[in-house]
Amino acid sequence: MGALQQILLGTGLLTFSALLHIAAVAWSIPLIGKLAGLIPHERRPRFRIVALLAFSVFVLVLAHTIQVWMWAVVILAITELPDLVTSFYFTTVTYTTLGYGDIVLGADARIAATFCAITGLLTFGISTAFLIGVLSKVLPSIFEDDRGAGRQ
Repeated sequence: MGALQQILLGTGLLTFSALLHIAAVAWSIPLIGKLAGLIPHERRPRFRIVALLAFSVFVLVLAHTIQVWMWAVVILAITELPDLVTSFYFTTVTYTTLGYGDIVLGADARIAATFCAITGLLTFGISTAFLIGVLSKVLPSIFEDDRGAGRQ
């Protein structure tokens, strides 16, 4: 696969992954609101916090997992990796930017695989921002105390 083809493939998968991740976050926001309404804050505040954060993390883990599997299938299709397990391992190490280096792709897929790492960086950033947003809504008193402390 040529460099331009790899760039186009990587860009397409990156775009699709980002949209998938954003859709998962957007889909979960009203559900988090509904879940928050089902658990009274006054009666079980800790359970409410745990439930809302657990649901949020579940959505993010699911979105990341779907993306890693998608990348693994594509990497398997464009490389000479022996099987899906090896491709999944390589993709996970690349997506999380660990980059152990025990599996190295040839020039025919190297550029496309870098987009997998970019996807991980981008979507982990979105995930972090989302969790901070959820925390700021679930624990507003903590965030308000921090903001108010600097005004004195």
